[in-house]
Amino acid sequence: VFSKSLRAETTNKYFRTEFKKEANKAERSRRISLFLKAIYFMNLIGLLCGQIYVSRKQSRGDYQCKSITVVIKDEVWEESVVKVPGKDVEKMVLLYPYFNGHYNQDGSSHDGRPVYVEQNKFDGTEFNTTSPDPVHIRVKVPAQIKYCKSIRAWVFTHEYIRKSNSTRDDSDCPWLLRSEETDVFDIEEVQGPW
Repeated sequence: VFSKSLRAETTNKYFRTEFKKEANKAERSRRISLFLKAIYFMNLIGLLCGQIYVSRKQSRGDYQCKSITVVIKDEVWEESVVKVPGKDVEKMVLLYPYFNGHYNQDGSSHDGRPVYVEQNKFDGTEFNTTSPDPVHIRVKVPAQIKYCKSIRAWVFTHEYIRKSNSTRDDSDCPWLLRSEETDVFDIEEVQGPW
């Protein structure tokens, strides 16, 4: 009883107005769709340009520290080997604190990361690498801190100094000190002891 009358009331037509579809509505929705796609595309182009800009600056090293100060504790290596070109190999005591001081990026890179070169301790400038009399006046060769991909570590090296006289030490990274294994690009992010 109640359901028949309820059904009859709900199915009766009370409005006689019909809403007609606009002829321009399809064209209008297509324009809006194209406009939204264009906005999305412009956002994509803007984000890609920003990413390319930052990536290029990062690959040039613009976001890495340009200078570091190195303080090595009182460490001594008693059997280091000094191989100066044109002279015999000498065994010497290596005093690591001798290499304390400022190290600056020299613009070069090794294994995709910057190389830091020791600076003059008195005025912070680069060492003079030329000598008026190379036979009698030795030129100070600066130490370097660089990343070596082969051992996955940042290393402290010197062109003439080795830890031992073994041929095994003549890799592309004959290190005097090294960090723990790491893949970080910025030397300031290196964790742990050397």
